[in-house]
Amino acid sequence: MLRATGQRHRSQAGTTLVELVVSLLIASLALALVVGTISSGLLNSTLAKRNTAVQAVLQYEIDSIAAESFSASAATYSDCFAIDAPTSPARLDELGDPCPSGTYSLRADVSWSWLPGSSTVQVWTVEVVGLPSGRSVGALLSVYKAAR
Repeated sequence: MLRATGQRHRSQAGTTLVELVVSLLIASLALALVVGTISSGLLNSTLAKRNTAVQAVLQYEIDSIAAESFSASAATYSDCFAIDAPTSPARLDELGDPCPSGTYSLRADVSWSWLPGSSTVQVWTVEVVGLPSGRSVGALLSVYKAAR
């Protein structure tokens, strides 16, 4: 009878240390995978948001260049854009001036030059710069504008 009691205690024993460590390891790996997935998703979302904003800025500048009449004395300029704030673009007088107040996250530098060998065709160039880093974001875009 003593022997049956010993087997009953052994089968009703709690979790062993090894079982606890294995279950904690499995739970930790699952948590690490979930956190990694969430952080990757946030990074991809941020990059997609920035790339969409850059495309919108480029389209805005191209439309602005097209809307202006041809001028042989057109000035270069910069426009500042806020991605997260509902403010309108701020036009700066000279190329490369800092954007006011630090609320802007993109700056479009717009310049032009004559097409080599021509005095009737301008090459307009738009470069989008990320702020505050000052690094170029996306590709440089050039369009031609001709006197008619």
